[in-house]
Amino acid sequence: MATRLRLRSPGRAQGAADPVAQALLALFGAAEVAPTLISERLLERVPVHRLQESVDVLRERHGELRQVRRQKDLHLLVFAAGAELVWARLDEAGRLASFVTGPGALTARSAARTTVPVPRSEAPTLDLAPKPQPKPQPEPRPQPVPVAPPVAPPVAVPVAAPVSVPTAVVAPAVASGPKPAAVVRLQRLVLAYAAATAAELTFPWLTGSATGWLLILAQTPAFAWYVLRTAPTWALPPWFRSLPVAPAVVAVLAFGHVLGSGLGWGLPGLPELGLFVGVAGLAAWTWQRSRPVPGAPTAHPLQLRSPLRGGTFVCSEAGGPAVNRHADASLSPGGDRSARYAVDLVQLGEGPQWRGRRALGLAPATNERYAVFGHPVVSPVDGVILAAVDGLPDHPPLAASANHPDGNHVRIGTDRGVVVLSGLREDSVLVRRGQHVAVGTPIGSVGNSAAGPEPSLRLRAESSVGLGLPFRLTETRGDLHRGRRVTVADL
Repeated sequence: MATRLRLRSPGRAQGAADPVAQALLALFGAAEVAPTLISERLLERVPVHRLQESVDVLRERHGELRQVRRQKDLHLLVFAAGAELVWARLDEAGRLASFVTGPGALTARSAARTTVPVPRSEAPTLDLAPKPQPKPQPEPRPQPVPVAPPVAPPVAVPVAAPVSVPTAVVAPAVASGPKPAAVVRLQRLVLAYAAATAAELTFPWLTGSATGWLLILAQTPAFAWYVLRTAPTWALPPWFRSLPVAPAVVAVLAFGHVLGSGLGWGLPGLPELGLFVGVAGLAAWTWQRSRPVPGAPTAHPLQLRSPLRGGTFVCSEAGGPAVNRHADASLSPGGDRSARYAVDLVQLGEGPQWRGRRALGLAPATNERYAVFGHPVVSPVDGVILAAVDGLPDHPPLAASANHPDGNHVRIGTDRGVVVLSGLREDSVLVRRGQHVAVGTPIGSVGNSAAGPEPSLRLRAESSVGLGLPFRLTETRGDLHRGRRVTVADL
């Protein structure tokens, strides 16, 4: 006997007037995914068994579906032991053409709002009730209509979920004219650090007292630490790491100028005092905010082996919210708490062509010019593959699509939590769901399929309820932070 699905809502009319909620209830509430609920375009990219895996994982995580609630542009799937946000769209026939669950639903909604809206008269509706015929109106006089270029309809975002399924990703094309905004921001950031360093080189020669010179000398280590911790040193030439140390050397050499000018040890000037307090305070605040967010008192960090081997790798995102965009986003309302301790790893190339750089250029436009692109990825733990997503294309650098935050990824279940490897290369995943893996088992290779500015491997650990877990790599000592280098030998 077929099971009758019924949407629980404050009113029956509200559920009947929401075809999206009815479609979501039929998809996630049934024991098996019915192909008739999915549009043909989506089924061309995503087999039914992949959709079934995604639904089964959510049901295993939260239990049976109880109801579907509408929340403005989103819907909330209420399960027996949890809830998930979902963004979904239907085609003209009332079938699911795309849906995004989990934290990606918020970004999918934002991406949909930036598309060109379809006029209400062209939007498909599922209201089959008879409508009253409008009264005939006198025909208005024809007015000249300005000719406008045709407007393209919005592109539907294909399916994605915390355990996603491979679908097409529409990534914005890289413009061939002006530089991308991300490249301009990176260049301005580099110029800002260079200007601050130039000012630090000048201050020791302008002081009016020996005490002021001493304060300037005392703040140079704090300035060097701040630059090395917050600047994108992995994206800059190797010599940039020695640049912040130059003010300390210049300040020491400026002592001869202090003696030659006969400056006394009186009260320091206001500029010297302000510089010391400002730089030292900024460094102390950054040190506090760059530490990982404290977890539960009984939560000991997981010990993982490095998933990248045979080279020198750098943490481009790691640590607290001041130096880790994942941690910063997790603290905001509606942020992804599972990525609170996530780490992005990039590689420093070897040989005369790379000269210790992570890419051939400041911000190359192709993935192949990044050293980490295509590097093999191995399992960092012993466990069972809970999900293996492949088939999402690698987007160009600086043109990430927020509809698939993890891109191609693998979830490994252990006795202490789940380890997630994200941003894998298209068609490179070598494992399947249910497979047992050991440390060092080949997983795939690094790509650029996740929501990020450039090719990198994103590593994170989370609990069974989706909360981020702290972890450490056995090849390093202490917590991971931005700019931390890890040299790992090959297997």
